[in-house]
Amino acid sequence: MSETKELNKLPMILTFFATVLATVMVLYFYGYLNFSREEQGMLVAEFSLVTVGSAEAGQMRSRSANQVAECVDGILVLHDNRHNGLSGLLVDNRQRVVRCNAQSVPVAQ
Repeated sequence: MSETKELNKLPMILTFFATVLATVMVLYFYGYLNFSREEQGMLVAEFSLVTVGSAEAGQMRSRSANQVAECVDGILVLHDNRHNGLSGLLVDNRQRVVRCNAQSVPVAQ
């Protein structure tokens, strides 16, 4: 009869969990993981809709806003120029995401 040595798997399992925990801690320490709650959300700016042809449309200022909008996968994403790296989704007053139609780039002929 052949005798096979039984391998203890407990040290391998503990090493696996310790490695995952250490990886998460290092990523959090260097700022790659951010855990935020809904209460920690920051209101950067408020927006309103001005319809074309209304009296308000003639009263707009010529200076542009500090935000730039971009259509990403059908969702309107705003990037703030004053706070580097700050981006967010445009939502209405009921916290619904504002969608957009992505425009295709014309192909050079």
